[in-house]
Amino acid sequence: MDYREANILAQTFGFALGTTLSGLLLFLIYRSGGKNRGARFWFAACVLIANGAGLFKNLALLGDPNLSPALEYRIRSIGFAAGALCPCGILSIWRSNALTSLRRKAGSWIVLYSVISGSLIAVSVIAGTWATAELIAIPGLNLLTAQDAVGNLAIYNGLLVLIVGGITLLPGALRGPTDQIAIALMILGLLVSTAGAIASFFLPPPGTVAHLAQIGRFQGVILLVIGVFFYFSHFRAADVFAKIALRLILGGLLALGGALLLFGPIASTTRNMPLPLATGTLVGVVILSGAILLYLRLGYWIDLLVERRIFGKRDPRQMIQEFRQKIGSQNSRTSLIASIQSAAVETLAMRPEEIQVEPGLADTAPPADLLIPILPSSSKPIHLAVSLQGDRRMLLTTEIDLLHEIALHAGKRLNDLEREEERIERVRTEGHLSRQLVEAELRALRSQINPHFLFNSLNTIASLIPSEPEKAEKMTIRLSSIFRYVLIQSGRPFSSLHEEMEFLRTILDIEQIRFGERLSVTFEIESAAEHLMIPSLILQPLVENAIKHGVTPKIGKSHILVGARLHDNTIQIRIEDDGLGLRTDNDFDRRIRAHITNGTGIGLQNVRERLSTLYGTAAALTLSDLASTGCRATLTIPIHGAKDANSSIACGR
Repeated sequence: MDYREANILAQTFGFALGTTLSGLLLFLIYRSGGKNRGARFWFAACVLIANGAGLFKNLALLGDPNLSPALEYRIRSIGFAAGALCPCGILSIWRSNALTSLRRKAGSWIVLYSVISGSLIAVSVIAGTWATAELIAIPGLNLLTAQDAVGNLAIYNGLLVLIVGGITLLPGALRGPTDQIAIALMILGLLVSTAGAIASFFLPPPGTVAHLAQIGRFQGVILLVIGVFFYFSHFRAADVFAKIALRLILGGLLALGGALLLFGPIASTTRNMPLPLATGTLVGVVILSGAILLYLRLGYWIDLLVERRIFGKRDPRQMIQEFRQKIGSQNSRTSLIASIQSAAVETLAMRPEEIQVEPGLADTAPPADLLIPILPSSSKPIHLAVSLQGDRRMLLTTEIDLLHEIALHAGKRLNDLEREEERIERVRTEGHLSRQLVEAELRALRSQINPHFLFNSLNTIASLIPSEPEKAEKMTIRLSSIFRYVLIQSGRPFSSLHEEMEFLRTILDIEQIRFGERLSVTFEIESAAEHLMIPSLILQPLVENAIKHGVTPKIGKSHILVGARLHDNTIQIRIEDDGLGLRTDNDFDRRIRAHITNGTGIGLQNVRERLSTLYGTAAALTLSDLASTGCRATLTIPIHGAKDANSSIACGR
């Protein structure tokens, strides 16, 4: 491969890459909005024409090495003319973004100069190419035929106006590192082209330095295009464009380097070997494999460069991890929605008013640039609405993907909260219904005395009237006291332990009259516990249980012990009888069912339910055999009603 072929190949690569990038940039500008759209479109079109003309000329030379010089110059003239007019669009944008009116006024003169100078250069290069021999013979006009000199003048002029324009118009107008990188790339691209133009003028071919200078002269515009892209990056998928552009440059450079190496030194070396084709092919495969591995590795670093350095975005995985940890501690829909909004604001670096979490379905929401559903199928659907305002005209694909992931995790957490709220509401409803049921049963108990107790008491009174009228009178008074206490307690859910014990004394007095000498009763009550409050009428079923299952079936004398004491912040109340006992193991549920079936009123099951409703697991009701004979029912009730007290309550049959 000689100097001319290598030069054409390198230029073809550069022009092809420049044409691709500028064409994509032109398309994205066409699809985007915002101010200065015409100036941006003008610049992209000029760069596309300049690169397209160079690519067309080189492809023609590769197809026909004997291409007419006149046709080659005419194609080049179109590219030089378009390149001379490129700075006008950039300067117009800088002028509109200048901070002060004085800078904008100075910018108007700079733009005017760039238009006039660029137009003169464009006219000159085209006129020199298309002029007739008679016109060129006029003294002074023969300079127009020096196309390279006029083309270099376009490069020098572009560098001059951009440097002057940048110094005059850009101070204070750059919006961040992306703009700074963009301006640096634009200036660097023109500096590379200028250095190449100067070097190619002083260094004649075919030297290596002259070869590189010729490549830099025409390919510095690629850096200019990339820099302008970053400055124009106000459209969706700007990060994708940046990654593709840099990957194209990387791939092209690797391909160009491999081609130059393969068709240059390697071809010359293997030509004199015994098997030149096989050796060259093997070396080519090794070079290709190495280039692919290098491309994959460098491509990863290019993506990180674009996301972290150029666009200044954090690691998405870290952001999602922090967001999940944050919403994991949120226990209300309001705070979770606030966390969603703050995470979106941090992701997009926008103002809170530009990002809202809106209720309702996305298709019924107010107009927005981006709508992301969070709970689309919920009974209370919500979505994330993003409205781009001010200078921001684009969202990066990484930002959109991150917002979708935020919405996904937020939706899961909101679903969990909804289920938790439903569960809490269900438990609350069940608890409320349970309390209503217990209260209704308690009211029923208060409204009527146990029928068996009342029937037995009246029978005893009737039998005592003829023989022992004094006992009958005493028993009647006791029975009326029971009715009076039940009526008084009808509006009170709690009573003091002293009141409940007096109520039990009255009941047991009646039972002692009924059973006579067969029944004896003992009370052992700590005085410190008498003022404490317990649920009203909760002890009556336990005494009735002791009478029915302990005293009545037993032949001979029976004894009932009622005791109460304080222990570990609880009240322990025990009711013991020396009757037949449980007979079997502690089958509490079976005896409760038997007790209720036998018709003893509210029953022991409701005692347990009342305790669970009022105290949760802090209170309990258990039943146990005594060591000798009989049964003990024990209630343990927390003094302060704490639901986490480690108490146990034992209850009778």
